Amino acid sequence: MYHYIECGLQNVYLKNGFTVERIDNEEYTSIDDMNNLHSAIAQVIADSRTALRPAEFKFLRVELNLSQKMLSHRFGVSEQTIARYEKGKSEIPRTTDAALRSLYMEKLEKNSSVGFFLDLLSDTEAKQAAREILLEETGNHWAVTV
Repeated sequence: MYHYIECGLQNVYLKNGFTVERIDNEEYTSIDDMNNLHSAIAQVIADSRTALRPAEFKFLRVELNLSQKMLSHRFGVSEQTIARYEKGKSEIPRTTDAALRSLYMEKLEKNSSVGFFLDLLSDTEAKQAAREILLEETGNHWAVTV
């Protein structure tokens, strides 16, 4: 298993789909199909029923290819507000959490329905427990491992 902290998240582990090489006593890890791996991670985050953590918020923003400035403009807040969310210095409002997820789902051309949006907003008892995201490369795509 490979603890994939390079993505900015502390809870992502890869079962396969990576290669570790030693060259001159240095260890190098290469990951297969990085774009689809990041899409799989983002989808797990977007589908989760728990509130977004700061690192997850940043991960989704980066996957959407949006700068803090662009996202702040879209959400009608200051760029510093987005930075504070990502640093864990300000709580991420549930409406902002749901809106960012909705933007990501829209990118995937998934159903970004009002029902999903309202479900996220009404889920006031979302568990904050940390979850490990375990992924494996299956065929030609990344998927969540049970």
